[in-house]
Amino acid sequence: MQAQGNFHFLQPEMNDLYQQAIQAEKYLYADSQSSLAKMRLFVELACHELGRHFKLKPPVHGDLCNKINMLSTHGSVEVWVTDTMHRLREAGNRSVHLLEVNGHYVAQQQVSRGRMQALMVELHDLAKYVANKLLGVRDSELAEWCEPEQTEIAEWVTDALNGQQDASFALAEYCYAQLAALTETGDEKWWNKTLYADRQRDLAYWLEKAHAQGHPKTWLLLANSYASGKLMQTAERDAKLCFKRALETDCDGQAAYDYGVYLRNQQQSTLGWEMITQAAAKGHHEALMAMQEKTAGTADYSAWVQKGLTSEQLTAYTLDAFHKLETYINTPDASEEEKAILHKQLRSAVITGSAKRAPGMAFIQAYVDGHGLGNKLLTQPEMAEKMVASYDALPGCLSYHSLLFAVICSGEGHYDVLRKIYQRALSQSVGEDAQADVKFKMAQQAIAEFKLKKKVATPTKMHILLKEAADAGHKEARAYIHSAEGKALLKKSGYETAGRMRPKSAVQKAKDKKKRQSAKKARKQ
Repeated sequence: MQAQGNFHFLQPEMNDLYQQAIQAEKYLYADSQSSLAKMRLFVELACHELGRHFKLKPPVHGDLCNKINMLSTHGSVEVWVTDTMHRLREAGNRSVHLLEVNGHYVAQQQVSRGRMQALMVELHDLAKYVANKLLGVRDSELAEWCEPEQTEIAEWVTDALNGQQDASFALAEYCYAQLAALTETGDEKWWNKTLYADRQRDLAYWLEKAHAQGHPKTWLLLANSYASGKLMQTAERDAKLCFKRALETDCDGQAAYDYGVYLRNQQQSTLGWEMITQAAAKGHHEALMAMQEKTAGTADYSAWVQKGLTSEQLTAYTLDAFHKLETYINTPDASEEEKAILHKQLRSAVITGSAKRAPGMAFIQAYVDGHGLGNKLLTQPEMAEKMVASYDALPGCLSYHSLLFAVICSGEGHYDVLRKIYQRALSQSVGEDAQADVKFKMAQQAIAEFKLKKKVATPTKMHILLKEAADAGHKEARAYIHSAEGKALLKKSGYETAGRMRPKSAVQKAKDKKKRQSAKKARKQ
């Protein structure tokens, strides 16, 4: 992080926005409700600043929801910006209203540390957008949001000792994060045993203090501390007990998800999945991702994708766009009218996913543009380059490998990626003919790579790829193995196909000949 802070670029021209941002950051963990209220104020100020900049007529007015919608209707502000504003507005609204939990109204809202971090990242992205539009600051010049240095630890300690439960809990979370950093690698934990023990004592002290002061989030932090081994369980209080108590006030599904992960690690898979399902039903994003991966290829999958869309899970926008792309590709016999409807649905999903900055959308966008289905037109090399650069960001439950395999094989280059995804592409190909085509294309690409670099690694032996493709009736494979080059490869006279494929040297040929002569002589004796 820069020494000036995460929001230094707003000063001095936009000091009001700067003050709201640093206040939201200051109370991020110590007082999440105050932090959320500050975020909401930031959004409202940003609406007025952007309205003046874009010269809205009439000026933005009414409640905050109306102000954001006015910016959206004007069309000068990107969709992701207004969506971010609405999320921060809704979070801020919840922070200043009573919450009903199990029939009781409570004034203190529970927001997980991860959720607060995600909201702060969105606030920082919004601040960068405002600075770019109003101050001309380029986005590339600004770093991503990172945890501020804990210069306020002493202030937290003072507040905690004066009985402020939020300060005590913030210190406990800080100690938990420090312990997690120490356990990320075995070496660091090994060489810092004394430091690790000190952090454990700090965590135990501040967590117990916050618990005694009645902070509502301590049950979940206690449960995770016991479950991860950061604190020792006792006969009176263990991880299961704490998780069950945390579930009593679980509004966002975080406790249910963490409990489900814990149960699965304890070999209680059935109950674990029940808890994860419960968390996903509440819109918890990680739980939704787990359910989408679990149900991929089943009848329940689409329902969980829809739940993700209603919960504004970014991954769900990618899953929805990819599903519409597959539907468009796999219905070649559809009528012109049906094709037009599918095309419209696909473009709408891609535009929405790109506007939301959903992970892996660049992959889908490249395929759409490369096949003339979008607003741009990409050449085959451009399409392949963009798809290769972005496929790692796609959710793991998507069967994109056969699509990427076909695109790479239609051009040149990217052999290492092709070899990496070959097995998955083969398994995703339906029917013997399709699998034979994948095998032959893999062999073709390997031969081309060998001719270019004089060496090549293959996922399966070359002669096996060609023979299996030919045996399945692939015409091009049959024609190739009957050619002079194909016959040489099958006889292994020109290539060594196991692992790295290369011509035999003269020395190796002489050694092989000597071995054959010795073996022949031994048989005669």
